[in-house]
Amino acid sequence: MIEVSDIVQYLYCPRKLYFIKVMGLKITRPKMNVGKEVHENVGKSLTRRKIEGEILENVYLESQRYGIKGCVDAIIRRNKEYIPVDIKFSRFKSLFYQWKMQLVAYAVLVEENFDCKVKKAYVYLTEGKNWIEVEITPEDRKALMKIIQKVRDIIREEKYPRASKSKKCNYCEVARFCV
Repeated sequence: MIEVSDIVQYLYCPRKLYFIKVMGLKITRPKMNVGKEVHENVGKSLTRRKIEGEILENVYLESQRYGIKGCVDAIIRRNKEYIPVDIKFSRFKSLFYQWKMQLVAYAVLVEENFDCKVKKAYVYLTEGKNWIEVEITPEDRKALMKIIQKVRDIIREEKYPRASKSKKCNYCEVARFCV
């Protein structure tokens, strides 16, 4: 099964996915460790907030239909409505495409495991304590299927993806290996 984080890595840069999944490169950054601590504290604070509904935290799910698995930071359950929440330790205030697709992946995981239809999800940005609501559409689900296939192809074929030079390269953990 493809991990939801593989989808995010692929959308950041296909080469990054290649180095992690095909070459087995392990990457860690101090910011990642800080982010884990922030996740734990924010997750606890979500349960203390006056959010209508029940908060399910760190829910591991798998989808046979999509062939993906992942751990959703939180799910807000209101009657028959389920809303995935991803917590981001980020200074950015706008939604990135890879974050949206991460939420779409969480939405299909929730749909399959809770037998419901997910219409929206949230990104919670810890730095500004901002909530971004994201609509989940049928087109998003189709795009997700195509992305999953591209991720599978890179892993299965072990083919080194073409370079895509961008400003992101300056912040990438695998940039020193990328030629």
